[in-house]
Amino acid sequence: MCVTLFPGGETMERIELCERLREALELRGMRAADLVEKTGIPKGTISYYLSGKTEPKSDRIYIISQALNISSSYLSTSFKK
Repeated sequence: MCVTLFPGGETMERIELCERLREALELRGMRAADLVEKTGIPKGTISYYLSGKTEPKSDRIYIISQALNISSSYLSTSFKK
């Protein structure tokens, strides 16, 4: 997580996709293995998403959001008000 300074001095907290994904898994009481099973996305790929090494493309964001029963915009939005 980091803070971004906007023109005019406004700051917003930036939340990485990996953090939102971990939070969603925790809220659903799921583990990475459960997400692998529900989505068919390989275990190593899910691990990369959770570690922040890479971010999923829009089609994978949609698949993951469906498995977690959350909106895809929640995963892809990076600023927290």
